[in-house]
Amino acid sequence: MTNIIMALIPPLASIPLSVVAYFAAFMITYSASTAMPDIASDEWGVNVPVFTLIRNLLFLILFGYWYLTVFIKEKKTDVFDSLKHRFTSLKKPLLLLTLIPAGYLMQFLITHLMRVLSSSFPEFMKDYNSNVGSLINGDVSIIMILTVTLISPIAEEIIFRGLTQKYAEKAIGALPAVFFQAALFGVYHMNLVQGIAAAVFGIIFGFMAKKTRSLIPSIILHAVFNLSAYLIP
Repeated sequence: MTNIIMALIPPLASIPLSVVAYFAAFMITYSASTAMPDIASDEWGVNVPVFTLIRNLLFLILFGYWYLTVFIKEKKTDVFDSLKHRFTSLKKPLLLLTLIPAGYLMQFLITHLMRVLSSSFPEFMKDYNSNVGSLINGDVSIIMILTVTLISPIAEEIIFRGLTQKYAEKAIGALPAVFFQAALFGVYHMNLVQGIAAAVFGIIFGFMAKKTRSLIPSIILHAVFNLSAYLIP
């Protein structure tokens, strides 16, 4: 039971941390607006890219420290030594190279599937198009691209495939833990359509993390998937 609670803490802790990030982004946006009156902000006066950056940096720092302390340093394993060891064989570099086209293909398929669904069920897809469209087609900036394609994938992999999945494994076993964290990953996105897609990809990322015993491949695949959203016309 203790491990299940520990598995739930990272996703649940993301809620108050998001609130903190929102207030911080509000103060930054308010201060910057005096010098830049035309700075983009939502209805609450918050610049979305700044909020997204601050939130994911908080996740990365806090949950990254937790993961390194409990699951890396506890085993006296240096993450960079581990990475070097895992990609020394012929198969590992090949795996790394396949992640790039795999991530693009996944994004290509999901993008066109969502377009078909949007044409067929416009009302049902309204929230999804609003949420994803604001990130991809809205206020696109260096800050947003950096956050979505680099910081967010690392932070989310640490939270779900790192902390949540590893704690869940201790309580319910490896296979159920993969589906457990994937379900939480879907709920985390707070949108039915996006949540279903995220849960499916969470299963893929979870099996990859378990199979390779590393977060590096799932981080790369996640990052390529997110980056491809900006590349697909």
